[in-house]
Amino acid sequence: MENLKVIVADDHADSREILIEFINHLPDVTVVAEAVDGKEVVEQVLSHRDVDAVLIDIRMPKLNGMEAIKICLEYVPQLRFIFITGYDDYAVEAFTISATDYIVKPVEAGRLYKALAKVRERKELANNNRNDSQRMIIKNKKLTYYVPINDILFIEKNGKEALVHTKDKTYVTLETLDSLEKKLTSSFYQSHRSYIININKISHIESSGRTYLAYFLDYDKAAHISKHRIHTTHQKLLR
Repeated sequence: MENLKVIVADDHADSREILIEFINHLPDVTVVAEAVDGKEVVEQVLSHRDVDAVLIDIRMPKLNGMEAIKICLEYVPQLRFIFITGYDDYAVEAFTISATDYIVKPVEAGRLYKALAKVRERKELANNNRNDSQRMIIKNKKLTYYVPINDILFIEKNGKEALVHTKDKTYVTLETLDSLEKKLTSSFYQSHRSYIININKISHIESSGRTYLAYFLDYDKAAHISKHRIHTTHQKLLR
């Protein structure tokens, strides 16, 4: 069974210690980081983008837990999170942003384990459906786009942003290439450290100095293919 990676966030050390003690009894769950305020939550999530879930209090210094999670979701939209708080008056808002669970303190081990089981179920469901997914969710600040995966020509890293190119529109997101690649089907290939291409949409490839350029039907812009990955690209095109 694949290990779950979690971040524990609470401004009270004793609360963090209780959660970590419970989690330490689970062989398939690992605490990869702790946070004592909302700002640190964001920093830790950005440092551990492959984290499966954040266990987070709501009333914390600098940024409350709700605000911190909303920021994290701009960068890691697939992030799962469990609110663990002494107050029940945030539950409605928590579930409007798709919280996996909402636990009111004091926390019992069995209740926490049920919440973590939900995290695993959602992760496995997402993995099983990834290749069959018809649309990709792309978030940019307050906007959420649902883009048909088959419409994507290529994805390009541009500084801290990623540009998702379709024939009709280019979408801008703060997600990393690694994060976006996890949502794609097997027809996509990372041809360069800054590019992911849709093999099925390539019309032709052109040599350009030390690199190669992939062109797409009815689209002017090209994606780069590194010389180290051109052979694999050719092989994928011939399948």
